[in-house]
Amino acid sequence: MNRQTGWFGGLFILAVICWQWFKPSDDLQDTQQHYQPDFIAKNLVSVQYNKLGLPYRGLEAEYAEHYQPLAMTLMEKPVILLYSPSGQPQWRLSGDEGMLNIGDNLVLNGTVVGKGLQANSLVKTLTTEYLELDFINNQLRSNRAVQLTSPNYQAQGRGLLGKIDQQTVELLHDTQAKYITP
Repeated sequence: MNRQTGWFGGLFILAVICWQWFKPSDDLQDTQQHYQPDFIAKNLVSVQYNKLGLPYRGLEAEYAEHYQPLAMTLMEKPVILLYSPSGQPQWRLSGDEGMLNIGDNLVLNGTVVGKGLQANSLVKTLTTEYLELDFINNQLRSNRAVQLTSPNYQAQGRGLLGKIDQQTVELLHDTQAKYITP
């Protein structure tokens, strides 16, 4: 074997060793899956109806990406409308960002504002940075600072539990309220 063949063989072995040394492991590649959205929507509008043909939930978003393998939709500027059993709008909830887990829950982040749309609503405005809507249990939840306002009172606290079907909300911790008499 001549000197040139030896050098070439040595460089080849060194290249194989470096390739094996710096190659990412298969386990790491498997855990770093990059999902592509199954569809992208701009100015999304969706309304769901009950068996009687009355609306019970509406959803709007300026931008949405749906990921079917994850059963999840990411949204920018989402707005959700919740309707009464008679098909009348009860709540309008909006946020800067949102994540909808299909059939399970919706999470709103950023500047979250809820508006009571019925004339007899006890809460006219709800503001927080985080709000979760649990569609299975018909609940609103938050673990952040929450402010509730109406013509008769202002209340603030940390944490919220609301029951959508009963039209009730409860501030959980550090609650302060100011009642306004006409």
